[in-house]
Amino acid sequence: MIPGRMTTTLNSIDRMFLKIRELIDTDDSIPLELRASLHTTLDRHLRLAKEGFFKTPVRSQ
Repeated sequence: MIPGRMTTTLNSIDRMFLKIRELIDTDDSIPLELRASLHTTLDRHLRLAKEGFFKTPVRSQ
């Protein structure tokens, strides 16, 4: 089970990436053919962010 603080951080990461996705989809200055590439890049960065998050040692307080 993931501790509450970690869950909160993961939810924050997910919300941040969701906001970026919304921006990609709603910004008319981004060409349609570029949007799929941006989403693919975003998916990769999200995966790497989560992998890095779980590799970071948890400090007890």
